Amino acid sequence: MRDEQVQRYARHIQLPDIGGLGQTSVLVSSARIALRDADPRAELLAATFLAAGGVGTLVVPNASDAQRSELAAHGPDTRVVADGTGRDVALEPRPSWWPTAEGDAEALAYWRGGLAAAIWLADAASR
Repeated sequence: MRDEQVQRYARHIQLPDIGGLGQTSVLVSSARIALRDADPRAELLAATFLAAGGVGTLVVPNASDAQRSELAAHGPDTRVVADGTGRDVALEPRPSWWPTAEGDAEALAYWRGGLAAAIWLADAASR
């Protein structure tokens, strides 16, 4: 890792479950996330979290150029592309316990996207 990367990911490196080797593993990993839903907020949030976490390559095949540019802005070490291979990022469905109140779509998107990114990053860091 370069000095600026060590500074950028210092919080990750300090975590005993990640450390320097785990962050390096994330930096050389490739994630793939397709925007499948009619409302792709959860997928875009997961991609944003992955880019900010330092994933080396983020493959987002269904994203527009503007969406890919926005994702790249969140991760200076992340290459955001339309084509390629990578380990799929799996989003959990809406849990049965989730409230059905009006206006919960944004909160549900954050929950699904954040959980998917956290699971993917933890798995990549432990490889």
